Amino acid sequence: MSTIALRSTAPKAPMTPAELLARTSQRPLLLDGGLGTVLIAMGLEQGRAPEHWIAEHPDRILKAHQLYVEAGSDVVHAATFGATPLKLAAAGLDGRCDELNKTAVDLARRAAGNAVLVAGDIGPTGRFLPPVGEASDNELEQSFNAQVESLRSAGVDLLSIETMYDLREARAAVRAAVASGLAVLCSMTFELRRKGIFTIMGNRLDDSLATLLRDGATAVGFNCTVTSDSMVSMVDAAATACPGALLVAQPNAGQPRITSAGVHYDASPDAFAADLVKMFEKGARILGGCCGTDHRFLRATRAALDSAAGAHPR
Repeated sequence: MSTIALRSTAPKAPMTPAELLARTSQRPLLLDGGLGTVLIAMGLEQGRAPEHWIAEHPDRILKAHQLYVEAGSDVVHAATFGATPLKLAAAGLDGRCDELNKTAVDLARRAAGNAVLVAGDIGPTGRFLPPVGEASDNELEQSFNAQVESLRSAGVDLLSIETMYDLREARAAVRAAVASGLAVLCSMTFELRRKGIFTIMGNRLDDSLATLLRDGATAVGFNCTVTSDSMVSMVDAAATACPGALLVAQPNAGQPRITSAGVHYDASPDAFAADLVKMFEKGARILGGCCGTDHRFLRATRAALDSAAGAHPR
């Protein structure tokens, strides 16, 4: 087991929704990429929860964050995507929610320093609501409340809910997150279908984003599942359905291909970056990557967005 001396960092003042809106009105905010992608490249076994590495290999998690910071990300996500109590229990990490969330935030903060924001990452619990499963809204919300409290007390700057495929679960996460007083991003994962844009549970993009905004999310959007060129059309649809909304977009690095060396995504960093510029031009102001996007994709996107936005390079 690797060890690393964690430092006690003084939390920044939390970023309020108003502060996030003000910041993104000046220039686009660049998130990081697929943290799991980088960790798998470092040796994380396929199918193993990355949260195991928070205690086992903190040096590798720190290095993954540093790669994104060096590439120009304005925000890094702590390695807490699967760190709700329900998800941790399923991964054999029952009872470690507070410990693992706080350690993960400390690692992200070490890499971020003072210039880069740290987002507490919140993913699905892995439990399904009826009629698919037997989970209850209250059970999910309690699990999200526990994680949010750990993240808030650890000093994250904002909260980022990702890869939600059931609007009901996304709403439970948003309710818990909004109660923290922090700025809240909420991204769902959608598919392009003949009759429109839907989650796998049948939630429409326009209805979903409008509902999450009414529930208090500061920014809404989409991540995972689709390629960057497909997500351009999602940004277009969202900008029409929710005019004036702060939009988040985090596509995959192309289509996954199975090779002898493992899963490979077929997009190039430059093509990916060009598509994110298109999303910026259509109204997205918080952009990043999901599966397959490593620091090379974020470096290319940083340069492309700075040029498009007329910003000075970092």
